[in-house]
Amino acid sequence: MPDSAPRSEQHTLSPTGMAVLAVLAIAVGALENVPIPVLPLLQSELSLTTAQAALLSTTLILSGSVTGPITAKLADLYGGRRMLLVMTWIIVAGAGVSAAADSLPVMLVGQALQGIGVGILPVAFALVREFMKERLSLAVGLVTGPFIAGTGLGIVAAGPLADALGRRWVFLLPTLVVAALAIAAQCALPRRSSPGVRRAGRETLEWRGALLLTVALGTLMFNLSRIPRTGWLTTESLTLFTVMLVSGACWVAAERRATAPLIGLRLLGRRGVWSSAVVAAVLGAGSAVPAYLFPQLLAMPSQVAGFGFTASASQVSLYLFPAYLCAMFVGPLSGQLVRWCGSRVVVAAALLVTAVGLLFAVAWHSAPWHVVLGLVVAIGIGVGAAGTALYAGTVASVDPSDTGVATSVNMAARGIGAALGVQISAAVLSSDTNPLTKLPTEDSFRFGFLLAAILVVLPLAIIAFLPGRAAAPSRPGVSRAADPVLGS
Repeated sequence: MPDSAPRSEQHTLSPTGMAVLAVLAIAVGALENVPIPVLPLLQSELSLTTAQAALLSTTLILSGSVTGPITAKLADLYGGRRMLLVMTWIIVAGAGVSAAADSLPVMLVGQALQGIGVGILPVAFALVREFMKERLSLAVGLVTGPFIAGTGLGIVAAGPLADALGRRWVFLLPTLVVAALAIAAQCALPRRSSPGVRRAGRETLEWRGALLLTVALGTLMFNLSRIPRTGWLTTESLTLFTVMLVSGACWVAAERRATAPLIGLRLLGRRGVWSSAVVAAVLGAGSAVPAYLFPQLLAMPSQVAGFGFTASASQVSLYLFPAYLCAMFVGPLSGQLVRWCGSRVVVAAALLVTAVGLLFAVAWHSAPWHVVLGLVVAIGIGVGAAGTALYAGTVASVDPSDTGVATSVNMAARGIGAALGVQISAAVLSSDTNPLTKLPTEDSFRFGFLLAAILVVLPLAIIAFLPGRAAAPSRPGVSRAADPVLGS
């Protein structure tokens, strides 16, 4: 039964509650990326083949992209607080299983459970939408900024932690933090929700649509993860693409007939939703390319290749960290800018800044400060601001009851784009190698950065369809159609 309360009993999200959400976002972001630096260690200790290691590295993002819309819908129906508490304990369970795993199947189960927890971001958006309407854009930034910083923290801390304490503590330490935050959230987050937000009394989850969407997204993401080994036009890849298309078409048909669809097709057709999803997908691809190329460039053996830095895993982490730390502060700042200028202006400026950072990397990447500056501008400032502005614009352009689902569409689109970006990066490096060293050439890196710069400015063609200046919170008696953002 959904929470409800008279207006006189409404609670607000206190600074303590907001701090709990921010630290939780850091911890979840860290858990999302800790397997990356320790993958060689996991491969050795679990006796994994290259193909099995690749499957392990993609399980979390597969699980998060597939289950995100479902968990977000449940948050819209039954309350952000309730769903957030459930998901924190799912994360604890998943990370605990990953820490205890001594075989690939057990590790995959743990990573799949952790992936479900990645969808906690849209759930947090649903929560702040309920309690921070007047500071919504800022609140979104206070969630997205720490999440991005957490991903950087996971990359930086995982290697040294594994070297000092073993790979199990790479999962155990964030697990203990999330468990403590789950207990703190029970006390710090408001128990009552705003009236008129919940629809669970007359609406339930449409499980047929949820199953079909899970099959469609799961097949697509699984296929994208295998294409580097199987190829685009093999029987296996084409069969999986066919399954994705058929299940996707069946999902559309089911959603049309459903009285309470999982993701309303009219919601997807809203200007602020479809446009944000398209931009998120292209941004995901454009940001995944440098996120893949920069570590490869740093680790390139300079004495053999003639360029690169011969950086160890820990050194690579240190080079990456300033960009993610910068994103932690850029998130709240860009959320405030959305309040002043609107999502459209901030996204456009952020995309241009991202392109500038990538073009800088095309021309200058021979000194450590070149790499750090390129990463800070492209990832820390550009991608950090664009991500926050996209989420803030999407939240402002839908009904409060659709907040979680709409933002989960953004997250799924960005995940699909990121998966494509990784494949593009791998193809770029493998297409131009030195015949003697068998290593990628410096020109292949230049081309990759240039391609990413072109990708991130493509969404400027549809920038007019993004939400503009955020509207003031609607007052009782004011119709939604009069809202310049929500009515777009």
